[in-house]
Amino acid sequence: MFSMGTLHVDIQQKQKEIEQHQGDLFSLYADLGRSVALIEQIASIGFATGTYEALCKQMALYEEAKHEHDQLTLYIQQIEDRSRAIKEIEADIRCLHKPYKQLCAQIGAIAYEAYGSQILADHLLQVLNPFFEDHHKRTRILEERMEKSRSSLLGKLIQMQLEHSRKSLLPILAKAGSTLVELGLDADLPLSRSSHLTDDLASVKRRKEELKSELELHQSAMAKLQSEELSSPKARLEQRLQAMKAAQKACDKAAMAYGKELYDTLPEDINAETIGHKAILLMDQITLHQSRVRMLQKDILDLQNMIKVQELEAQIELEKQKIALLHLQIETLNRQISQVNNSIETKKEQVLTLLPKQDVRTDG
Repeated sequence: MFSMGTLHVDIQQKQKEIEQHQGDLFSLYADLGRSVALIEQIASIGFATGTYEALCKQMALYEEAKHEHDQLTLYIQQIEDRSRAIKEIEADIRCLHKPYKQLCAQIGAIAYEAYGSQILADHLLQVLNPFFEDHHKRTRILEERMEKSRSSLLGKLIQMQLEHSRKSLLPILAKAGSTLVELGLDADLPLSRSSHLTDDLASVKRRKEELKSELELHQSAMAKLQSEELSSPKARLEQRLQAMKAAQKACDKAAMAYGKELYDTLPEDINAETIGHKAILLMDQITLHQSRVRMLQKDILDLQNMIKVQELEAQIELEKQKIALLHLQIETLNRQISQVNNSIETKKEQVLTLLPKQDVRTDG
């Protein structure tokens, strides 16, 4: 015979199996309900109409909740996509700044050389004088002094000043070149020896304009989205997600109720032409699971009866032990009673012995 502990473990295991089957049955009933509902939308089969209408109501509520969730998800996704695109384009524009600045510095260097050679047109001189005039004059003066004092200590000092002057020229060249490019005057420079500069600069400017146009497009779309912006969209998205999950759960319950009522009320001779092949297969699976649940429930009842039998047998054994103990107690008490009776008789005899003897008188 199995121990009581083993029987309890077996019961728990079978209860878990029943729970698994019941979970499967819930899903099968719900699938049956949804499958037949598709047919019911085309032609009524005339069964479980009340639960079918309840299912349709819950399905509509779920679709509404899902639509609201999807719309907000799309809105947030568009905001994030536009924001990411704007950052990427702005980064691309910043990346163009260095080559653009380098090209402008080269344009400025050509302009400076032409300025020194005095071959620039008047309109270019008007633009470039503010940049180059002072620096060019200082440099010429230093160069003239350098020629006169090349081998002296003063010459070394002037050499250092010239080097400093050349270094200070670099930002001036970049600003001057940038100004010419922005005014569209770079084409008026003598660039025949540096034609690639024109192509490179045109390529950078074209790419920059393309990025700016793309940036404006995203910024315009972002502004439109932000004009429709909801307060705390991500918090509201979480609320709508929970609402959608609740609607889905209610829809599953309604589908299960419809499927269960169909299974319980459809006639046994129902055919696939009426409810579809899938529904027939689902009903067969439901029958198998129900049969297994009944078998497990019977097994659990048998195990519970075995436990009850063991409990009763243990109680009977305990009561037998109580009876044996009572018999021992009775024997002990009987001996004690016998001993007390003997004591009483002994004491009676002692009393008779101790009493004075009476004279025996005989009349006449």
